Amino acid sequence: MRYIIKVIVFPINILLSILVAILNFLLGIGTVILNLISLLCIFGSIATFLQKEVIIGIEGLVIAFLLSEYGLSMLGAKLIAYLTLIQLKLKSV
Repeated sequence: MRYIIKVIVFPINILLSILVAILNFLLGIGTVILNLISLLCIFGSIATFLQKEVIIGIEGLVIAFLLSEYGLSMLGAKLIAYLTLIQLKLKSV
């Protein structure tokens, strides 16, 4: 009975392995791009602070935080971690 379950779970495990590898690659590229955009938002926020437009500067800093490594990239990393956890649970079956 256990071997039948392993045979059924094997293709799902392979698909999860491929999905995790692709998502890790895309997360690495996306993090670099988002960090560059975040840097531009920070420079724009500093420029708006110098022009005495504080509200727009604060909005720019919030957007820069969301685009930094601790914003959207962290959500992607958590998603990949959950998929890896599911994959490890299926391997232990």
